Amino acid sequence: MTATCPHCTESIEATDRFCEACGADLHLRRAGTVTAVDSATVETDRPCRSCGHCAPADNDGYCPSCGLHPRDGTDRVELDLGALAGVSDRGHVHARNEDAMALGLLTDKGGLAAVVCDGVSSTRDPEKASRAAAETALDVLLGVPPDAGATAVALTRDAVAAAAKAVSALAPADRLDPPSCTLVSALVDRSGQEITIGWVGDSRAYWLAGPEAAEPARLLTNDHSSAAQGRPHEITRWLGLDGEPEPDIVTLRPTGTGLLLLCSDGLWNYCPNAQDLADIAVPASATGPLGAAATLTTVALDAGGRDNITVVIIPVVIPVIPTLRSPS
Repeated sequence: MTATCPHCTESIEATDRFCEACGADLHLRRAGTVTAVDSATVETDRPCRSCGHCAPADNDGYCPSCGLHPRDGTDRVELDLGALAGVSDRGHVHARNEDAMALGLLTDKGGLAAVVCDGVSSTRDPEKASRAAAETALDVLLGVPPDAGATAVALTRDAVAAAAKAVSALAPADRLDPPSCTLVSALVDRSGQEITIGWVGDSRAYWLAGPEAAEPARLLTNDHSSAAQGRPHEITRWLGLDGEPEPDIVTLRPTGTGLLLLCSDGLWNYCPNAQDLADIAVPASATGPLGAAATLTTVALDAGGRDNITVVIIPVVIPVIPTLRSPS
């Protein structure tokens, strides 16, 4: 039985794993943001939104008058794969969205993965760093190419290492402020009974559930930052040419149903408490994970939106196994 490849429209066999024409993995559904910014994709025919200058942007796509990057389609990004969803928003203050997210699931195995990255604003082209890291890490987490023997922890380490390499490759040899970003990732097995979280920097993962839930709401990660040591907030690990990309990894085996939240500090700076986040997100998730992600994003925007905001929600449903009783 033949079908059509959803990526290139060529004919494929129902048993094929990859399309012979374009090489796409036919069992993988993914969603991500723009992976690169260049003069062919930005709005070069419109005045700069910051200063109104109308001259063409330079070779790197920046306004020659004020230095702002033109819009690249990421001011507001909403991704929905049904089983997981995310929202990334520029916020009210930043000139561009330096966050990125990438989501994917394997339709044949049922596993899914998500990555959230936050570009370090003090470096050049942080948005390129976050986008390259998110897309690269997702490919490794979902096994592109497949690695049947890898454990979830090994895949997470490999994903962070590959993302760090991709970010470092963006830096010209003579640049003193190479692109950098943070990263948090989640790899969920098909049953939802094992969740592997990896992170570098201060992007976070939370478990969200009601106050009486079997698996209580809580923060799953600890920030790699000086603030965690009582000093002014500066990250102590990041992905980039001069960073320390060693991830911390935790495995969660939830005993009850809930939501997994990945987010940048644009959200948690306004609402850091896990139960407060759960009280907002759990009711909003009744319309699906995108509704919960959008609601949390609105909370941060209404609170000031001083930073980019990225929120990914993954509902986790633990099946109830009936208790067998002997006849009396």
